[in-house]
Amino acid sequence: MEPRRLLVLVGVMVIYLCVGAAVFNALEASNERARKDDLDKDINAFLGNNTCVSRALLYKLLFKASRDGELVYYILNNKTDLDRWDFSGAFGFSISVVTTIGFGNLAPHTMKGKVVVVVYALMGIPLMLLLLAGIGEKLVLLFKRINKLNVCSAKPEVNRRLNMVLIIVLGLVVGFIAPATMFHLIEDWHFLEALYFCFTTLSTIGFGDYIIGIHEQRISNGALHEIYEVVAYVWILFGLAYVSLVIKYISDLLISKAQKMEQKTVKKLELWLPS
Repeated sequence: MEPRRLLVLVGVMVIYLCVGAAVFNALEASNERARKDDLDKDINAFLGNNTCVSRALLYKLLFKASRDGELVYYILNNKTDLDRWDFSGAFGFSISVVTTIGFGNLAPHTMKGKVVVVVYALMGIPLMLLLLAGIGEKLVLLFKRINKLNVCSAKPEVNRRLNMVLIIVLGLVVGFIAPATMFHLIEDWHFLEALYFCFTTLSTIGFGDYIIGIHEQRISNGALHEIYEVVAYVWILFGLAYVSLVIKYISDLLISKAQKMEQKTVKKLELWLPS
């Protein structure tokens, strides 16, 4: 990329980030202040009703609990079957590492575990990228086959556009709508929350505010729960490949548009400037 084009891209990115900062500040800042005030009132009310508990001790306990809210959930609900590091949980953690999603709900606390994560990620991330590239190639072949369908053979241009719409709809349904519906029904999330989880997962943003298979209680059968998690893992793999293809397509499209605009600008300047 030429230095001039790189500088323009940096400028556009900075502007985009500033716009995002302004929007999120307007949407979230007041809500956070309100939640902080509510929590402060609850703490003061608790201390007023329990004078034997010091503020320092309560803060220490709350800070400790806030570092691992999932354990607090199990304790408050008297769940004795906690084993987040069983094979299923460790497998999900391994996927979050090599896919770089990093939900944050599960992390090693031992020094040995932290060292192993670094080594495991260094080897696992490139391997996962190769796997996603392979899956992406198969998806491209599938899309090409769909693109050859003669939906409207009398009008090739209309046929091409209809096939593109079919590919987009298929990707949205399989990658987002269907899994979001599943999570909505099983995890008892709002459908928009489930869609939000699907996007933050497949884009590898992975905030960790929504995690599957933790608080859901609608699958009591252990075998069905394992199948549910396997389906979710398969969806993540294919979804990551699909989203990476979409992002690459959008990037290539933007670069192509920028190059065409640059070429048009150069031609106009050549016409106006004396030779």
